[in-house]
Amino acid sequence: MKKIKLTIPLLALLVSVSTSCKEILEVTPRSQITNQVFWQSEDDYTAYLNGVYSSFRTQMNDLSFGEDRSDSFVSGVNSRLSVYWAQVLTPENARDWTSYYGTIGHINLLLSQIEGFTFATPATKNRIKAEALALRASMYFYMAKIWGDLPIMLNPIVDENVPLTARSPVADVFKQINSDIDMAISLFPEAGFISKNRLSKPAVNALKADVKLWSAKVLAGGEPDFTAALAAIAEVEKSGVALLPNFRDITVRLNNEIIFSLYFNRTETPSMYAFASLPLNTYSAKADNAADLPLSNDPLYAQAGYATSPAVKALFAANPTDKRIPATYIDELQGGKVIYTWPNKFRGTKYSDDRVADDDLIVYRFADIVLLKAEALAALGRSADALVELNKIRKRAGIPDVTVTEKTALEKAILDERGRELFDESKRWWDLVRFHKGGTIDVYQVVPNLKGKTVPLYWPVATRVLSLNNQIKQTQGY
Repeated sequence: MKKIKLTIPLLALLVSVSTSCKEILEVTPRSQITNQVFWQSEDDYTAYLNGVYSSFRTQMNDLSFGEDRSDSFVSGVNSRLSVYWAQVLTPENARDWTSYYGTIGHINLLLSQIEGFTFATPATKNRIKAEALALRASMYFYMAKIWGDLPIMLNPIVDENVPLTARSPVADVFKQINSDIDMAISLFPEAGFISKNRLSKPAVNALKADVKLWSAKVLAGGEPDFTAALAAIAEVEKSGVALLPNFRDITVRLNNEIIFSLYFNRTETPSMYAFASLPLNTYSAKADNAADLPLSNDPLYAQAGYATSPAVKALFAANPTDKRIPATYIDELQGGKVIYTWPNKFRGTKYSDDRVADDDLIVYRFADIVLLKAEALAALGRSADALVELNKIRKRAGIPDVTVTEKTALEKAILDERGRELFDESKRWWDLVRFHKGGTIDVYQVVPNLKGKTVPLYWPVATRVLSLNNQIKQTQGY
């Protein structure tokens, strides 16, 4: 079989064992040892899994896919918006998926090695396997939303030689995602949380609901997938998570609304993705309201690149007393005029010397799941039940209930509520695509930079990938 050379830093992912949720992603490389002698103790598997989490966090800590193509942002004073924001996608500027397959390869290696190893506590082995399977499902789901058809790789990477593999139909990719999810759920030894910075049974059920809503609409899975999403959501509801009384508190670490989040601390560079939105003292120190802005002095930790778009502000226009507004965006005023509007959800931490974007990256929180439930109910024609869920979110925000029951209008209200509630949580582009495929909106009319264009919603495969593997066919439309 023809081989290609693929360099993947196997040992760079091996990290010291930690029992603290805050330390899980503080990576300390282990000594240079070979794969053959590494898997000697239970701690080796825990350490390797921690390293996979670190890689997974790196890939989730990216606005390029979940936000850039949406209507959430415009250029700040020091623009960091990608070509994706401009909807200029070509094989030449496309992102290479190799690093994502690197993470999957490490997961496959862990899963292959753990099968024959005896643990003193079987529950520990099952939990590690469950988390690894859920991480693989999460990676494939993320990639399938980006590229659609994908090579399905289930074997470990133990050297630099990887067989050439063609893209499988996206439906087959979702079969693998669902298989991994169901196996993970069956393996978790506890119903609740060990740490909300790790995947758990409630977190994987949240993932399942997300997957089923996507496949219901984007892959035309219809009623069976909507029903499966509701069943998964019912399991999340049993876990004890709840809406916080105060929206501002949702960024407090490991709060009762969080289902799964990824930890950051101030020693990590460039920190959580919100650093791209923090305004800099260099540009904004003379603002009329400088004392209220989340200013930072260091361009490494704050880049003033992503400003809140007029489209986001328009979502709140009908209810200017919405309690979420101060915790969502903040206008920078100079001479009484709005110069920029900055995201204000992830303000980071103001230390004695500077502000750093070290908020946790929220993957799933309960408000997201409540709105997914409303979406599934609306799709099934259960408008009264959908309104109950939708209005739970609006009640916390202090705004009037939605009463509309016509299906398309109700679905649009749910999409708009997700836009308000989940701004800057890397959900907007996926929401727009899902509701577009479900027939609620025309995304080509909603996103300003898509108007008048025909660029596909899936991304192109990078030229480099095509050059290394002649079995890979380009995404349709490029």
